[in-house]
Amino acid sequence: MTTRWKPNLKEITFDLKGYKAELDRFLIEETKESARSWLRTVLVIIPTWSRASRATFEALADSVGFNITYGPQLSRKDRLTLGLQTGRGGLKIAKYKTYKFFYETDLRYLAYNEANRAVAGPPPRPFGQLTHPTPYKFQEAGENDFLSRSDQIRLPSPILFIKGTRI
Repeated sequence: MTTRWKPNLKEITFDLKGYKAELDRFLIEETKESARSWLRTVLVIIPTWSRASRATFEALADSVGFNITYGPQLSRKDRLTLGLQTGRGGLKIAKYKTYKFFYETDLRYLAYNEANRAVAGPPPRPFGQLTHPTPYKFQEAGENDFLSRSDQIRLPSPILFIKGTRI
């Protein structure tokens, strides 16, 4: 009596192209969600006052699908346009290399109030009745939010892109 051995061999392949496409999609969405989370954290700190400071965040917010609310304007003059002109932000994506968002402004009193205690008087101490005390330290709060969130992100599993075919 002879026993025949029937081999069960499989060729294992990894769909690198498919995984890279999934990874790219995932990283773009996570970058956008990180920016939205950063904005939620930061905008709790930034008061409406004349709307200028909050408006500096509009470019970033627009690029990631986030709606900035303003609430009541407390100053005599609406400075929304000033904020829109002095704020920049958005996504910087270099496929498979860099996934980041950025925000910057040269609105002088937002920069001043970020790091200094604002008191009544002429510039550079422009306000005495801010709804939130200064210094704001919104950059520190935003960084803490970003680091906390990024600690919890898990990349897509490559297991779904491994295929075995019988040979």
